[in-house]
Amino acid sequence: MTHFKLVTNEETAIQAINALLQDGYREHEITIISKERLQTDRYNDSEVKQKHTSGTISDKFLRFFIGEDPEEAVFSRFNLADKDKEQLKSAVFNGSIAIVVNRDDAVQEEVTQTNSAYETQDFKHHPSEHKGNIE
Repeated sequence: MTHFKLVTNEETAIQAINALLQDGYREHEITIISKERLQTDRYNDSEVKQKHTSGTISDKFLRFFIGEDPEEAVFSRFNLADKDKEQLKSAVFNGSIAIVVNRDDAVQEEVTQTNSAYETQDFKHHPSEHKGNIE
C-alpha cells in the first residue's frame, strides 16, 4: 500500500515524518522526495530514504541521453496511480516536498513449521555403532 503527503518546507516535512513514525510506520517505509537535497542532516543516520530529482552530474548526463524525466525516474519505483504520479511530479518540480509511504504488509517472520533447522530427528543408533557393510 502506497500513500503520500505533500508539504511545502523542511520543517513541515520533519513534523509529518515524526507523525508517521508515531503512527507505527517504520523508517524504511518512508521516502522523502524533493527537487534539491534537504538541508537537515536529521535523517542521515536513519532508514528514512531521501531522493532528490536534481540528481548527480552523472545522473543528469545519463538522463539527457536516454530522454528520461528525472521526476518520472524517482516516482516509477512506487506503486502509484498515474494521476497521483503526475500530481507528485508537478508538485516536486514546483518546489514542494513529497513524503511517500510504501507500507510493507508482508509478514517478515520466519516460518518455523517449514524450517528444517527446527526439525528433530530420532536416531536409532550412531554411525559408529553400526554393524555390517555401509554403502
